[in-house]
Amino acid sequence: MKKIIHVVNINDFFPELFAMTFPTVQAYAQRNGYEINLITKRKFPDFHINYEKMQVWEDGKDADINLLIDADVLIHPGFPDVMNIVPPHHIGFNDNYHANSKFHTNHYFLRDGRNVGIASNFVVSYRSTHDVWEPLTITAAQGRRITFVREGDIDEYCLSHNMAKYGLRYTGITWEPWQREFLIHTGTGDRALALRMAQEALNKWKNL
Repeated sequence: MKKIIHVVNINDFFPELFAMTFPTVQAYAQRNGYEINLITKRKFPDFHINYEKMQVWEDGKDADINLLIDADVLIHPGFPDVMNIVPPHHIGFNDNYHANSKFHTNHYFLRDGRNVGIASNFVVSYRSTHDVWEPLTITAAQGRRITFVREGDIDEYCLSHNMAKYGLRYTGITWEPWQREFLIHTGTGDRALALRMAQEALNKWKNL
């Protein structure tokens, strides 16, 4: 079985934080038999850099399971293999919101009816649900008109659009509040806070 973790780290993204987050991803990959695909070069330069996550479409096309993890996410040592969380023929993600709160939705969203927007910091797919990574057939300029909160939401629009287009079933990753310590998404809006969150998590986990 081929299992791949994809991490986007272009232009040496926040190296002080990455030095704390990436070793936890490496340890998780080793424990659970994943190879790591570190995405360091742009393939969609006209789009916002977040859209580079769609490189999973090509890089993961031969994998049985693909897992995209943001570069600012830490994984708890006890976090289980996502194959034990996400049912077959589903996609999984850790957070969601109403799609129409961030995007101009189209007929696929209307037909689907769930109005789900996917937070792209931790996303799981199987070979049978790889369609979630399919790149859009629009220009970058059109993409900027679709997202009305942040231009950087174009990656989340793409994933959400594909889930609606193909009617993909989905599940969450951490259901209970106590499970939230398994995946720490620091964010990068406040860099000092992100570093503090990462260090506090590592200090708490070091004896596990």
